[in-house]
Amino acid sequence: MKRSTKCSGIILVAIVCAFVTGSSIKAQEVIVNSTRANSGEPARLIVNRSANFGLNESVNLLIDGKTVALLAFNESYDAPLTVGKHVLSIATDPNTYSRETPKPITIAAQPGKTYTFTAVWPDPEQAALVAN
Repeated sequence: MKRSTKCSGIILVAIVCAFVTGSSIKAQEVIVNSTRANSGEPARLIVNRSANFGLNESVNLLIDGKTVALLAFNESYDAPLTVGKHVLSIATDPNTYSRETPKPITIAAQPGKTYTFTAVWPDPEQAALVAN
């Protein structure tokens, strides 16, 4: 009987620990994902690569003319962005489009805001970055 009571006690402690751990993780996620705008917070930039972008092409993401990411199949970019004016653009690798380069997008990043874009092929000959 004592052995059964000890096992029950250990199981009860394990369940309580799991519950407490699960609760603290959820509370932390709420804090991390807060969208409250604060003047000290950077903006956030998310760029997804569309599922049908192509298997053999990758997306070079440029911010203010500097390459910040090379997105292969099923990859995305998610990073802080300094507040202020920025120019976003993409290029494909290999350069498969025959016309002009994809049109750049200018944004004025505000503190605490998230900007989400997707790299797509709206035209068979030219890739583009579109706002979501």
